[in-house]
Amino acid sequence: MDLNELQNFYHARNESYKPCFAVNITAEHGIWQSENPLTQSLPLLAMQLAATIFVTRAVYYLLRPLAVPRIFTDFLGGVLMGPSALGLFPMFHSMFPLRSIGTVETVAYWALCCHLFLIGLEFDMSVIANLTRTSKKAIHIAIAGVLIPFITGLGLFFLMNQVPGEEYNPTGCVYIGLSMAVTGYPIVARVLKDVKLLHSDIGRMAMSASLVTDLISWILVIIAIAFSNQTIGGALVAVLSTVGFTLFCIFVVRPALAIIISKTSKENIYSENYLCFVLVAISAFAVVTDVLGTNSIVGAFIFGLIMPNRILAEAFLDKFEDFVTGYLLPLFFTICGLRIDIWSLFHNKAYLAIGAVVVVLSCSAKILSTLLVSYYDNVPTRDGFSLGIVLNSKGILAILILQLGNSGEFVNKRDYTVMAIAILLMTGVAAPVTASMYRPAKHSSHYRRRTIQKGRQDGELRILACFQNFRNVSGMISLIDSSNATRESPLTVFALHLVELTGRASAMLIVHSTGKSSSSTKHGRKNLHSEKIVAALETYQTLNDSVNIQALTAMSPQASMHEDICSLAEEKHPALLVIPFHKLPSKDGKLEDEDNTLFRGVNLNVLANAPCSVGIFVDRGFGVSENGESSLTMRQILVLFVGGPDDREALAYAWRMGGTEGISLTVVRFLPGDQVEEIEAIDLPVGEAHKMITSDTFVDRNRKLDDEYVNEFRLKTAGEQFVSYQEKVVNNDEEIILALQEMHHIYDLYVVGRGEGIVSPLTASLADWCEYPELGPIGDLLITSSFAQGSVLVVQQYAGSKDGISIADMLSAEMSSHGSRHFSNWQHPSLEDGGLEMEPFAHNKTIEDVDA
Repeated sequence: MDLNELQNFYHARNESYKPCFAVNITAEHGIWQSENPLTQSLPLLAMQLAATIFVTRAVYYLLRPLAVPRIFTDFLGGVLMGPSALGLFPMFHSMFPLRSIGTVETVAYWALCCHLFLIGLEFDMSVIANLTRTSKKAIHIAIAGVLIPFITGLGLFFLMNQVPGEEYNPTGCVYIGLSMAVTGYPIVARVLKDVKLLHSDIGRMAMSASLVTDLISWILVIIAIAFSNQTIGGALVAVLSTVGFTLFCIFVVRPALAIIISKTSKENIYSENYLCFVLVAISAFAVVTDVLGTNSIVGAFIFGLIMPNRILAEAFLDKFEDFVTGYLLPLFFTICGLRIDIWSLFHNKAYLAIGAVVVVLSCSAKILSTLLVSYYDNVPTRDGFSLGIVLNSKGILAILILQLGNSGEFVNKRDYTVMAIAILLMTGVAAPVTASMYRPAKHSSHYRRRTIQKGRQDGELRILACFQNFRNVSGMISLIDSSNATRESPLTVFALHLVELTGRASAMLIVHSTGKSSSSTKHGRKNLHSEKIVAALETYQTLNDSVNIQALTAMSPQASMHEDICSLAEEKHPALLVIPFHKLPSKDGKLEDEDNTLFRGVNLNVLANAPCSVGIFVDRGFGVSENGESSLTMRQILVLFVGGPDDREALAYAWRMGGTEGISLTVVRFLPGDQVEEIEAIDLPVGEAHKMITSDTFVDRNRKLDDEYVNEFRLKTAGEQFVSYQEKVVNNDEEIILALQEMHHIYDLYVVGRGEGIVSPLTASLADWCEYPELGPIGDLLITSSFAQGSVLVVQQYAGSKDGISIADMLSAEMSSHGSRHFSNWQHPSLEDGGLEMEPFAHNKTIEDVDA
């Protein structure tokens, strides 16, 4: 049955006897009276939506292992719905009759406006304000990546139309050039994130270049739309009025919205009325720019761009994004796909050959332009090629440009088909090719002093200190101040403020210049916290010439925040990376009852992936007196030494701290008594690894290393007034607790090793009851007990790998009652599939220390 046949339409005739359609919205009687419901608008639209979503989702799940962007699978699904594939079958062909295209396009373009509003939300105005800080290399790559592909597109348009066939409009060259020049900024971010390059050097350069390219592309699109639809005079008026409207929105509407939101919201809680307001505003802005002579999509994008409150923007994205992007937007790709007929290219062999050449040149233009600029700016060839591949990723703007060109009859059907194929190839190969050709592990730097123990006590110490918020500043500065910075052994601190972006694309790393911090971050609401942190650090640095502090701000989703931290550690070569405990200190020096579960996941992933030693700092008012002011009394530091690489690293750091004026250091070593119970062997299915970790050689070698290092410490600190050493013989964990309770002295800071990879009979029972296993048995005991009120620093020594064998392999199974717990794919129980995904938290110890 052909739904386009004349008898399937309801006709009415007016006085002039001209037929007009009076199609019902829904079927009134259904199949019970032989009425086909698909002849009506709403049932047909529902069927079209269902088929589109099914096909696009099926393509997405089939190609998900290749890590291709979602826009690629949606566009490919739309092409499959057209005459190139499924449209060849009568059922699919009849599903999109000509009379329904108007309805489908209306819904599709409304979804497109909402989607471009969401894209505007992803552009943080503070990021755009910081474009002046973008590197010259990124700007050169962005400008060349726009100009060279645009000029190439102009030439390819006329090359394609050298073959006789369909008529062409010379203005169409602008649309072809623009579609080749644009780069999808959100798509680039997602590609880099999928291939684990978002926070690498090439990732940061690609993000900066794609942001500049995207902004240039929007300007060119506005100009092209205006000039292609109007006379020169009318186009100038349209462009100038749109620019004026944009400036009005930024400098008048945006501040007004900020005032309205601040007056009507309470503690960042927003009612459902905001959702209604935003939907109405999208429509209003779209109408205004359409009236001004550009396009409704421009207005929707501008409204998203000027959204003043990022928390409101994030809340709206959470509620609205899935519905728009996952449910309605595939209709737009289907509309595009219905106009693509790949088989029609085979009717003319000459055009088919030229089309193949055009596809190759289209895919190569941006890559070649990036390679040229990379050669000029001394960027390695591999990096330049990878940049070109990534920046070739096209977003919805490129598809929209082609669609507007085809709808306005500037780009004919066969040129439209060839360029659509090129866009599919450019976007689809970006992630797989980049992942296979550029591996950041090959470029990772190698430095020897990844631990404090292996460094010189009188040499430079590099520390990467992370800040969750301003409440971490006081304790962290006190810790830095206690690290014995002198002219002979200076201290270099990289202070990293971690700012959560809740999964949006505008991840970036800001480097604050000394004395210029106020101007570098004043544009962002969240960066006001960075202002306070940087100001406090600069004040401390001016009081100590031996401490050099470089302040940075990492803006990224918490799911990938650990990648920022670890990549920065790889770049800056610290010996110690200090991260705050996920529970923040309150004013009375105690820890908050509420857990920051997501930040705890960041800590777990840092412990698993850090390229240096890691310290988790549980701050309970270190260096601050009871009245909240800085304490000028002598700081009391206690090291609890049980044994193992982590304890040796903790002692190495405390040893350095012991040389600081105003520090009293006490080291207590727990030695096993005669009544220590032997623990059961570890049941691991890894053969030789099981023998290695449970062998007497392994245990004896570790004990020998402990004795040697402790004896060296005692020898070199003998006679120092404020350094003392004690030994306590204990047989089990209960005697350890009793010994700690008997220490009547009040300590400001406890420094302990995490004890990862070491199974000690003294702490085996404590490990079973750990509330926070990332702190180890002793660290967990100190923060959960009532007899220890001071701050705690838990240290994990970096071990790396040796000959491909590590204790992470040995401890691949969940340990039983005597050992540390293994976090595999750590994820909080409350998080569902769409929540925060954690990387595998694996044990990171090797036999490097015991085999040396």
